[in-house]
Amino acid sequence: MNRPPCIMRVRIRNKDTKFGIWLPLFLIFPVVAILVIALAPLALLAALIVLPFGYARTVLCAPALFSVLCSMRGLEVDVVSGDEESVLVMVK
Repeated sequence: MNRPPCIMRVRIRNKDTKFGIWLPLFLIFPVVAILVIALAPLALLAALIVLPFGYARTVLCAPALFSVLCSMRGLEVDVVSGDEESVLVMVK
């Protein structure tokens, strides 16, 4: 089973400043899990309402979103502009 990433590191650098922050994602997951559990009955009700129109699969896409989140482990995004400005996002 894949696990979601635990820490996101964001680093922003330009000529004048260097800024970095570590975001502990493992502290956010319990809050998100409680919200998902609390809103699950509303999602099921919405899926039943839109079932005749063929959009029920779109409403119930939470497992697909979780699998996308879990596959973000090891993601690195490095954006560098021409005048020595850069943004680095690492998900571990």
